[in-house]
Amino acid sequence: MSVRAPIPGLAEGERRLDGAVAHYLARVLRLRAGDGFVAFDPATGSESDALTVRAEPGAITVRFGPLRVGKRRALLDITWVQGLAKGDRCDAVVRDATELGATRVIVALTRRSVVKLDVARGVDRQARWARIAREASRQCGRSDTPLVDAPGPWQDALARVSGAAARFVLWERATTPLAPALFEALTAGEALAFSCGPEGGLEDREVDQARALGWSVVSLGPLALRTETVAAAVLGAVRVWRGLV
Repeated sequence: MSVRAPIPGLAEGERRLDGAVAHYLARVLRLRAGDGFVAFDPATGSESDALTVRAEPGAITVRFGPLRVGKRRALLDITWVQGLAKGDRCDAVVRDATELGATRVIVALTRRSVVKLDVARGVDRQARWARIAREASRQCGRSDTPLVDAPGPWQDALARVSGAAARFVLWERATTPLAPALFEALTAGEALAFSCGPEGGLEDREVDQARALGWSVVSLGPLALRTETVAAAVLGAVRVWRGLV
């Protein structure tokens, strides 16, 4: 696979880069004058063939060629709403969701979320998850990067998802299976949204709030999954089934 690097504000022409991007290109990849790579803009999905002009301590100068539409963009709008979990579990969810084609990730504060975030910590976490999404896009070869929203209360997070016709809450006590409704939505080519709680799951009141907002409450079966496993299981199924419809 070609070397790829995320370049925000990608535009044709010569440009001097510094900071984390320069460190990655010059120190991690050890690019030197004459070395090429593929640049992509995480926000727009545009790509460009890039040529290193010169590398210096702390900076690198690159010449970007004409922009083109990236060929590896997500083909379906998919939002994942994740209940805030402990440790680095949300990091794993963001990474997996990016690799499996999600276009938006929202971390929601639920009643059973052990971690408590104030505004400042929420901004820091959002920046961290956005960085993880960019890196996951680079590693898996995506031309775009999912939007990562600022964390917010569960009901508010669900209410932000207004464009998806098919919206599913994964709940361990649900009895309606996800598979039939999901396959129907994929056949129709509808935008999708999924949500799940943190470790400990969702409370009845939160499930009722989801229903009131038009979300279907569904099950993944009798086995209990870790909260960080649910996104990989569901989005992996979406990725596989899209080849059948």
